[in-house]
Amino acid sequence: MAKGTQSLDRALDILEQIAVQSRDGVRLNDLVNDTRLSRATLHRLLASMVERGIVDHDVKARRYFLGAKLNLWAMTAMPFFDFRDIYAPAISGLVEKTGDTAFLTRRIGDENICLARESGSFPVKAFVLEVGMRRPLGLGAGGVAILAATRPAEADEILARNREAFLSANADPEDIARHVAAARETGHVVRNIGHLGVRTVAMAIHDSSGKPAASLSVSTIMERMAGAHLTMVIDALAGATQAISSELAKQRPLNPA
Repeated sequence: MAKGTQSLDRALDILEQIAVQSRDGVRLNDLVNDTRLSRATLHRLLASMVERGIVDHDVKARRYFLGAKLNLWAMTAMPFFDFRDIYAPAISGLVEKTGDTAFLTRRIGDENICLARESGSFPVKAFVLEVGMRRPLGLGAGGVAILAATRPAEADEILARNREAFLSANADPEDIARHVAAARETGHVVRNIGHLGVRTVAMAIHDSSGKPAASLSVSTIMERMAGAHLTMVIDALAGATQAISSELAKQRPLNPA
């Protein structure tokens, strides 16, 4: 921790914990346990953030939520970080061509965030992700696709950091590593969600730095995602990811190193 940044680091830790539980809010006792900060320190930092509108405090419910000012900041940054104008046409074309459900996820640190979901004409919808859902990078086909397109040494470090998160989600870290290795060979990911009867195909999207910053995936029932339809989906995904990557190449990197 750099000298003089302790309060900032603590405030960011608090915001991270509130964000994880943003829907229902978080109690002070939970923040004490999650951040390992004293109640006095938490009270002081929370009071300052509430005063500035960064955090909201529901006094009656005794819970803290992300504040309105963060939403204003997010809206200012959204055109770049969401890049909806770039990916929306490609996703719409993809679901029209395949008839299935498409998802776009973006890498943020060691996590993968679902930014968009759109369904095609096929009556059975494979809603395996909700918009806004956060998952450790590698848990899910989109995350595997990003890791497979990442430098092997860096991908291994991410897998190691996310190991406990994988185990908490009842996922086998070694199995995820095998999927990453297989995707490096093929250029795409094919993953089954057995208990849902769904198969997902995913590919990475690269930004102007040439690094994988996002992924695009298509999901449908296993019986459908096979044979000629699977081949068609892979071809359609390749075209869509290339179209998005070509547009992203014209702007600053999404994940500058």
